[in-house]
Amino acid sequence: MCSFDSLGYWLGSGVLLGALLVGCGGSSDDTSPASSDSGLDGSLDSSGDSAAPGDSNSAVDAGDGSTGVADSAAAGDAGDAGVHDGAAADAADGTVSTDGSDGSTTTTDGSDGSTTTTDSSDGSTITADASDSSTTSDSGDAASKVDASDAAVQDGMAPDANDGATADANDAGAVCGDGAASAPCVNPSTGANDFCTAGVCSACTDVTDDSTCKAAYGSAGHPYLCLAGACAPGECRTSADCATNASGTLCGVTTPNVCGKCTADTQCAKASADGGSLICDTATGACVAPTCTPGTGDPPTVCIANPSDVCCATNTCTPGTCCPGAAGDTFCALALDAAAATCSAKTLTCTTCPAVTGNVYAVDPANGSDQTGNGGSTAGCAFKTITRALQVVGAPAEPTTISVLGPSTVSTGETFPLILPDDVSVTTSGGAVTVDVPAGKSGFTLSSPNSSIYGGTGAALTISGQGNTATNGIVATTGSAATTEISNLTVTGFEDDGILVQFAGILTIGEGVTSTLNGTATTATTRHDGLHVTGTGNAIINVPQGSTPTHFDGNTNHGILVDGSGSITLTGSVINATAGTGTVTANGNYAAGLWVAQTAGTVAAPAPVNSVNGLVAFGNTDGNGIRIVPGSALKLRNSATLGNEASGINVSNEAAFGGSNDITHIDLGSPATADAGADYGNNALQEALGAAGHNTGVGICLDVRANGGTLLAAGNVFGTTNCAAALGDAGAPVLTSNATCGAGADLGIMVAGGGGGNDINVTQCTHP
Repeated sequence: MCSFDSLGYWLGSGVLLGALLVGCGGSSDDTSPASSDSGLDGSLDSSGDSAAPGDSNSAVDAGDGSTGVADSAAAGDAGDAGVHDGAAADAADGTVSTDGSDGSTTTTDGSDGSTTTTDSSDGSTITADASDSSTTSDSGDAASKVDASDAAVQDGMAPDANDGATADANDAGAVCGDGAASAPCVNPSTGANDFCTAGVCSACTDVTDDSTCKAAYGSAGHPYLCLAGACAPGECRTSADCATNASGTLCGVTTPNVCGKCTADTQCAKASADGGSLICDTATGACVAPTCTPGTGDPPTVCIANPSDVCCATNTCTPGTCCPGAAGDTFCALALDAAAATCSAKTLTCTTCPAVTGNVYAVDPANGSDQTGNGGSTAGCAFKTITRALQVVGAPAEPTTISVLGPSTVSTGETFPLILPDDVSVTTSGGAVTVDVPAGKSGFTLSSPNSSIYGGTGAALTISGQGNTATNGIVATTGSAATTEISNLTVTGFEDDGILVQFAGILTIGEGVTSTLNGTATTATTRHDGLHVTGTGNAIINVPQGSTPTHFDGNTNHGILVDGSGSITLTGSVINATAGTGTVTANGNYAAGLWVAQTAGTVAAPAPVNSVNGLVAFGNTDGNGIRIVPGSALKLRNSATLGNEASGINVSNEAAFGGSNDITHIDLGSPATADAGADYGNNALQEALGAAGHNTGVGICLDVRANGGTLLAAGNVFGTTNCAAALGDAGAPVLTSNATCGAGADLGIMVAGGGGGNDINVTQCTHP
């Protein structure tokens, strides 16, 4: 099966795989899950199998010249046989099976009733274990179901000694765990961490399956929950779950679903059931009631729970240093040694600054003061931190802007993540501003409508993960809406995804956004994405023609990843397809430009549609321009996927024997029907060999199991052949195609596991 990018996705999901292989004409380092081989071992290089423990120089198939010996330590690893015992090891089996084309020999242990079958195409022998009635076919491996010697086979148990993976359902398909409940597995439909129920790898159900996820994946100090249909690290859903947690009694105060302690009042807003009236007890790290009893006279009463708060006539602890009124003004005049000093009713601080007008509050990280500033724009009146500005702004009754003065660096004194309330925008002015997010923290949390982050004119805004040590740059989560927006900023160098849209979050991404260099290639689990949309989240990417381009380029995994029940709505414009320019690009990423692996929908209840119009996915270095897992829903128009190491578009199962086979909701171009006129794709999908923009694989690779149906791809562009053009007298142009998804052809139609019933509809063109 041709699935160049799925390992990249699993890397992002924290699943280790022990083997890399090439399919569909990709490089030896492409990101296909090992079971996606489809017998195309002839394209494997010497490193193709070496990553799998016990499989160095694995027995590959005919024509590769390898001389490896299959790993008998894991049941079902029978050379090219792809046999599955469904057990951790079959001690009586001990079968060795290699490729006869390279002169290797085959040993069969008849003690368990096994039989030997000869591969007529290459003379190799394949051993099937009669104890489980497994069957295989190997026709030169062009249509082999699984090549166990290099496919990182899972024998239904975790871990699999053949590939070293904790759990990979690559070849186990729907069957896993030998029927044992709570066995961890990678869901073949989604690539998500899930668990086995009655021998089937099943998506978990939020809340209900928390205990099962904990049993399957958790360990002491590393708990798991079912989050958005996948088992993921987490220990709490509400603060009640943290009541006895030594790390803190607040759920999600700094990291979603993780218990922690507060350090500032702003963090208690999300922990408060009444909308944010709690304050932070800085001694205990707990959010407490803000009630207090004010004193009399000039000196303000400092709140015991939080010394940064004062107790004024409202009997409520509030961030500040003074109380407004005649007594407060007298106190401030003495404190600042300035007769004109007053206590600002807005900031509760002593100041000589005029009152702020226009609901625009200034932050000057270099010269501002959180003690004497009131957010004014005059010299010496700005706040020093965004954190202080957010405290003062609170929950404004009308749109309010926090403007950070540059050139400057935002870091010292800030409390991360910076959580923007409704009707609050953060922008920049005067010069470039860099927000340095500390290690282990995320930069901004957007959980309210009508909030935004954007760089001002001539004042570039960069949110930095400081060498991939901070977690996420921007997180949009439940509570955000289509009016939650970002534009004209750069997110770079984060440990995890640069921009994360999770749970029920909604984020509009406008012009001038760049998310790059996120994740690292240090280990198999550290590759991450420019934009990741998961849960039921939705990212609205709107960068029409003439706008400053937005880029999801140069990330260590995918440019854009959509999984769970997430979706994107993308509107862009291709500028130069063969040069890889456009208003929205996903270029030069390690894996796919766009990777769509939604939780498998059904005909009656399909996954949310990803509407993509005008995307450029160019030059992705180890995968496809766009990878789509069946069961996902995508409508692609007026886009360009060229110059990629693998194929322009790859539609393939997550595993040769598992995952959805439903391609009915994938629309790359629709022909005319009895009910409607044609809605052609107009997507540039391949260039000629040697031409700029040539995909090493094919333009479209369809690699699903037999009888998957016909993929809609009418009216697209392949080099100089425009299948959307009106037919001439000579009839429809004929596209090149093959059954390997390689050699730079226009189309590749493969069938995982053998068989037929799959096709690509390229109306106004034809194919052999």
